[in-house]
Amino acid sequence: MAKETKSLQEKLTQWALVHLDSIFAILRVVKPTVVFKGNAVVTRFEDVVEVLNRDWVFRVPYAEKMHKVTDGSNFFLGMENTDQYTRDVSNMRIAARREDITDIIKPFVDQASAAIVQSAGGRMDVVLQLTRVIPTRLIGEYFGTPGWNENEFADAATIMFQYLFYPDDPAVEEKALRAAEQTRNYLDQAIAARKVTPVDKDDVLNRCLKLQEAGMPGMTDVDIRNNLIGLIIGAIPTTSKCAAVTLNHLFNNPELMVVAQQAARADEDDKLIQFVQESLRLNPFAAGIQRICAEDYVIAKGTLRSTKIPKGARVLAATQSAMMDGRKIKKPREFQLDRPAYNYMHFGFGLHTCFGQYINLTQIPGIVKAVLKQPNLRRVADMKVEEPFPVSLEIEYDH
Repeated sequence: MAKETKSLQEKLTQWALVHLDSIFAILRVVKPTVVFKGNAVVTRFEDVVEVLNRDWVFRVPYAEKMHKVTDGSNFFLGMENTDQYTRDVSNMRIAARREDITDIIKPFVDQASAAIVQSAGGRMDVVLQLTRVIPTRLIGEYFGTPGWNENEFADAATIMFQYLFYPDDPAVEEKALRAAEQTRNYLDQAIAARKVTPVDKDDVLNRCLKLQEAGMPGMTDVDIRNNLIGLIIGAIPTTSKCAAVTLNHLFNNPELMVVAQQAARADEDDKLIQFVQESLRLNPFAAGIQRICAEDYVIAKGTLRSTKIPKGARVLAATQSAMMDGRKIKKPREFQLDRPAYNYMHFGFGLHTCFGQYINLTQIPGIVKAVLKQPNLRRVADMKVEEPFPVSLEIEYDH
């Protein structure tokens, strides 16, 4: 009986995932915020923004898992708005600078992506050979931590991401914590080796060690390691999935593919960013962002849709729904390249807006561009997904 119940729940979950856009569309009209059995789902654009902007009420739920990943510490993604959060984010913004996008990141991504596509000989699996590989190699080049094995390093980041941000699964947790231990050991050795045998290179690890030498608080070896773990987890699987999903959307829409290829061949990078943003709005990375309600709170207070969310409730700020909310998004079901930036919630909102959003908005279009430039580009087989990530997208092109 228990097996039958579990099977039914799994089938209902799969059905809901397939029809999530329709479910959200109904909720936005009928019941914009739903509260049930200690859970809440917030669906309208303005209300999602309200949740994500009120970090003192709707708190991040990742601390416990982050402690397991780091073996006892936290990463700023799992922190509240404390002095430690401010310290750690500030330190890493000094080490991973926005000007690096032009000087280091974009040139590396463009050159490495083009080289991989050219060397593939006219046929490749975009996920296995490109979208996973480029962010992993960028971490090696830019962070100074290439990992113990390129493929295994990407696998480790991916399973840790799934453990942190998706529903609890004992099998995933077991694999993730093994990957976390391996990653910690590797980074500890990499930091120690860099200190014993310095390398004359301007990368994130060297910058962190210089801050350490200067006596900057929050820059012990363990602090550096934990911050790098958090950034590595956030860098590889997100980039890979977003690039693959964007390409797959373009293959599904040949008229868009033509325009996108024209933009790629003309190196219209700003336009390619819009292609990525719109593709991901219509094919979002995730349904939303999780929070924990720290006190009884009335969302959309003073409106007819106002709803009390009780203290302790697990809240899903449904960014997928918000980006399709016709009250704020003009013609939400249409693909448009001229939408204002605020229409997009791919990188969150408020205090915990994605640390690497500007890197991602450079890296993802750069990877996509290398593919789009190819003549007679065609998809060999539909993109394969093993939830929550794409695992294969085979393409061909004239070489």
